[in-house]
Amino acid sequence: MSRGLFIAGTGTGVGKSYASAFLLSLINGTKGRILYYKPIQCGKPADAAFVKKITKHKDVACTYSLKTPSSPHFAFEKEKTKFDKKKIASFLKTAKKQYDFIFMEGAGGVRVPIARNFDMTDLAKLSGFPVLLVAEPGLGTINHTLLSIDYLQSKGVEVCGFLFSWKEGTDFNGELVIDNAKTIERISKVKFCGAIPKLS
Repeated sequence: MSRGLFIAGTGTGVGKSYASAFLLSLINGTKGRILYYKPIQCGKPADAAFVKKITKHKDVACTYSLKTPSSPHFAFEKEKTKFDKKKIASFLKTAKKQYDFIFMEGAGGVRVPIARNFDMTDLAKLSGFPVLLVAEPGLGTINHTLLSIDYLQSKGVEVCGFLFSWKEGTDFNGELVIDNAKTIERISKVKFCGAIPKLS
């Protein structure tokens, strides 16, 4: 049975792809086969292409690559493309047999709609993987992160931890950032997994 991790975010631009690239680089030298999978990509440049370029990792896949930089549901409608969750489920079923570990990255935040009655948390649940939640380190993150954790758990999705992704001008040693991490961890009982450093 393949192991995997669903990389979710508290919103758009919080650093999911950056975090995915960092995590992928940590285990890139292992003997097992590892897949980076971005099932839904909205807008250009593509996150999958960014991860492939920065990590030099070859096993990268994307099921739906949409041009519109928007919420997935809007991009699907605008480009007259029908979303079929069975297509992703089928891909995952095969991939879990071929790979030892899968990093599966969501699009936008955990509440963003993909289709009618199906959102990013539903996609995480479909994957069968626990969620690692990526959040911004600064002001406002307590509310966004706690709400995201609450929603994921309300849908029966395991949240194995949360982390802060690197952002220009962020001081991870600042008292606000440190307190944000401690406060979220204390209230949610979800483990803080640290902060992603700047990648060279």
